[in-house]
Amino acid sequence: MTGTHIRRLADILLDYSFGMVDFGKAWREDKKRLWLRYKPAADGLAQVIAESVFSRGGNVFLEQRPSWWDYTFFTSASDNVLSQCPDDYLYKLEHAAARLVILSDSNTQALANVKPEKRTMWSRASKPYSDLAMKVDSQGNFLTPWCGVIFPTEAYAQDMGMSLLECREYVYGAMYLDAEDPKMKWQQVARDQREMIQQVLNKSSQITIVDEADDTCLEMSVDGHRWIISDGHVNFPSDEIFNAPRKTSVNGVLTIPSLSQYDHGGPEVKGIWLKFMDGKAVEWSADVGQTYLDEFLTKNPGANYLGEFAFGRHPLINKISKQILLDEKMGGTIHLALGRAYGLHVLEGKDRSTLNQSARHWDLIRDMRKPTAYIKIGDELKVSWNQADCKWNAENL
Repeated sequence: MTGTHIRRLADILLDYSFGMVDFGKAWREDKKRLWLRYKPAADGLAQVIAESVFSRGGNVFLEQRPSWWDYTFFTSASDNVLSQCPDDYLYKLEHAAARLVILSDSNTQALANVKPEKRTMWSRASKPYSDLAMKVDSQGNFLTPWCGVIFPTEAYAQDMGMSLLECREYVYGAMYLDAEDPKMKWQQVARDQREMIQQVLNKSSQITIVDEADDTCLEMSVDGHRWIISDGHVNFPSDEIFNAPRKTSVNGVLTIPSLSQYDHGGPEVKGIWLKFMDGKAVEWSADVGQTYLDEFLTKNPGANYLGEFAFGRHPLINKISKQILLDEKMGGTIHLALGRAYGLHVLEGKDRSTLNQSARHWDLIRDMRKPTAYIKIGDELKVSWNQADCKWNAENL
């Protein structure tokens, strides 16, 4: 990524994604900082962001993770270490004005051979931290704003089947960094998402996923749960609208016949078939990665219920990159997460018992860019992807 794009990316992150945070005031009044976490490949971007925060009178918690850390931690740390809540994370979160995670891996397969139970043990131990990090106020805003941003690396380029230059062009194109006013472009994305919620998704709480070419017919309810927009504030780039099914409302069959799935650095799983009854996955299979799917669904409490349903809307994200931050935003796809639901779908003080609880959250992406696939919103609307317009269109049933 060129110096110009690094500067534009730093500016849009601080002025748009974290536009609600005055880092100078946060430091002066409460001694709170930007918690900046990244891997060495993004050193240049991290430096520009830190310089900008300092120039605003703010301060930074800097956490650079070396490329060897994740594998060494999961394969060398004892079970006693893996099962301890990360108190240092809780401390940093308490003193953070915002959190920024720059995804900048040099090896995306570093955890492919790590035993799933090791990752599950750490996820369970970290749940007090992750619950606090995702805590929202009475209006549904995160108490500590956060954002995850992808930075092009050689590893990501290889996974995408591109050169590093092509990967950079693809990623910063999806960020709209070359737009005359990137901030205005993202504000328009947010307006379009709110319009889809108001005019389409709020018509009914009943959702049915259908593909007439196979046996996909999956019903669920989001009654009482809020649709949330993802418009570049929490993920960057972004463009999705998501909700959480009521835990026991999911029934039917879901197939994911084409796209390969990757659970945050785990092995490839492909050709997935799932059958749900009263919310729970009771039967499943995979053409590739059956063992991993078996272990995920049977060894992670709550992982065999759904925690998310979402529409991917980004017109310029159009290929699998193996990076979930990008892939789940792909225009014309939906994704459903096995495992944890986010609490922000139900406002603080309301009943959250209808949201699934789990330490894990694995987004499964399904391609809907074909004439046989669509989503029914109640008995009123049929929603499908218009490839010519690169957007979701709704028509009366």
